[in-house]
Amino acid sequence: MNSDPPVRRTSEIFLALKDVGEGERISLDGLTRALGDRAFGLLVLIFALPNIIPMIPGVSTVSGIVIGIVGLQMMIGRHAPWLPAAIGEKSIPRSQLAAMVDRTVGWVAKVERVARPRWSFMTRGPMHVVLGAMFVLLGAILALPLSWVGNFPPGVALVVLSIGLLEDDGMLVAAGHAIGIIATALVLALVVALVAAAITSFGWLTA
Repeated sequence: MNSDPPVRRTSEIFLALKDVGEGERISLDGLTRALGDRAFGLLVLIFALPNIIPMIPGVSTVSGIVIGIVGLQMMIGRHAPWLPAAIGEKSIPRSQLAAMVDRTVGWVAKVERVARPRWSFMTRGPMHVVLGAMFVLLGAILALPLSWVGNFPPGVALVVLSIGLLEDDGMLVAAGHAIGIIATALVLALVVALVAAAITSFGWLTA
């Protein structure tokens, strides 16, 4: 008879974040340590979700940096994420974390409903490195000074990718890669359009 405890779904772990640590603020370092063996996927999920809901102004740059650091560590084969002191010592109000969890757990649950262990080769071995590279790319995009509209597509891609990693669902990860490529193309098109508009406006001003 199998006595192993059931594996907790991502939404259950996500809801438990509201009770991590003590006090009114939670350091990013303390949050990372509390995430356990699924810290890579959970860190990406935590920092991706605020980019799909316009609730925390200015969060995209920090999100992008943290996600990029996580992706780099996946690429070099680390078994647990580490944050530099300058970032790890920063803290967030517990009330703000709880509000973000409450507002986004529905998104997590919806994606989670279609997730199940399959195509494991997409989440392990060489593809784990590829996944880390995609986190770096999308993290770099989030770090750009774009509006919420520009942050939304890479945010969605990161949510799908991170849940796919957490649920060991390679098919979901493959879908996340596809969304990530489309998101990158959309953001590049947006940046090119903004640069072209700026050049045109400058030309009118100097004419």
